[in-house]
Amino acid sequence: MFQPPKKVEAKAKKVNNVPTVNFTEEELDTLLSEDAIDQEIQKMTTKGVLPSQKLLVTADITEAVRWQESKEKELQDMKLKDSKNELRWVQDLIEDFITFGLSPANTEDEAKVILENLDNDLKAQTEAGFGPEARNYITNLRKELELLIEKL
Repeated sequence: MFQPPKKVEAKAKKVNNVPTVNFTEEELDTLLSEDAIDQEIQKMTTKGVLPSQKLLVTADITEAVRWQESKEKELQDMKLKDSKNELRWVQDLIEDFITFGLSPANTEDEAKVILENLDNDLKAQTEAGFGPEARNYITNLRKELELLIEKL
């Protein structure tokens, strides 16, 4: 028949070699001064070790990159469906998105400048006279882009 397993006791090893650090009062004052703490935070920030700050920036830039890639794909699909080559403005927009392409490696300021330049180019495309369909599409793109720039 079935027999329950025997009880086994695990014993942990005791570690007596824990290093202790003794600081003098002067050393503690130096280590805990506001200047020293600010300097360490600055070092951590430049290395990208502070997750609370770095993740927020990355998330915003990543969101912008994803938006841009989705719009590029949408434009590519529109171009493929245009068998009669009536939507000539789509190719211009694709080129704009490629020219002002974002990367997750961009800083927040760089991303903002790139997206603002894309917005200026889209504004010029709106006024290019491609017709009402192109103007409506580009106007909607610019509205989405403005919201994205505000998030950065």
